[in-house]
Amino acid sequence: MASRNPPQTGLADVRVGGKLSSAFERVEARIRELAYQLFLGREPDEGDSVTDWLAAQMQVLTPIDLVVKEQKKNVVAEAVLKGFTPDEIEVEVSADGLKVFGSHTKSSTGKKRGKTMSSEETVYFFQAVPLPCEVDVGTSAATLLKNGKLKITLPKKLP
Repeated sequence: MASRNPPQTGLADVRVGGKLSSAFERVEARIRELAYQLFLGREPDEGDSVTDWLAAQMQVLTPIDLVVKEQKKNVVAEAVLKGFTPDEIEVEVSADGLKVFGSHTKSSTGKKRGKTMSSEETVYFFQAVPLPCEVDVGTSAATLLKNGKLKITLPKKLP
C-alpha cells in the first residue's frame, strides 16, 4: 500500500499506509488517561468529558498547520515539520480522509553548577482532516523536504 517517490536531491520518503502505528495508539492512550485524571480532579457540575479530552490533547500534542489544497489531478497537503526525520512521521490515507502523526525526541546536555545534566523531551503531533474528494490511496506519496516541509500528494480517484 505504501508508495515511494523516485530519489531526488533534498527529498526523503515518509511512510504512507492505511493505518497508523502502535506509537499513535500509545499517545492516544496517554491522552485518554490524562483526560480521565482531569475528570477525576474536577467537580461533577464543572465541565464535561469533551472539555477534558480537548484539554488533555492540548497538553500532549503540539499543533501543526496542515494545509490541504485541491488541484486539477491531485489533492496536496503540506505542513512544516522542522526537526523531524522521515522515520518520525506517519501518514494514513483513506479514500476521503488524511491523518498525519509524528513523534520526535529532543535530547539536550548542559552544565549546571559544575554537573553535566541531560534531558529528553518528546514532541508529538497529530492532525486529521477530511479530503475535498476521493483519492487513490494506493498511489499516494509523502515526502519530507530538506527545509522541513512535508508534502503529501494524493492523486484524485478517477470516475
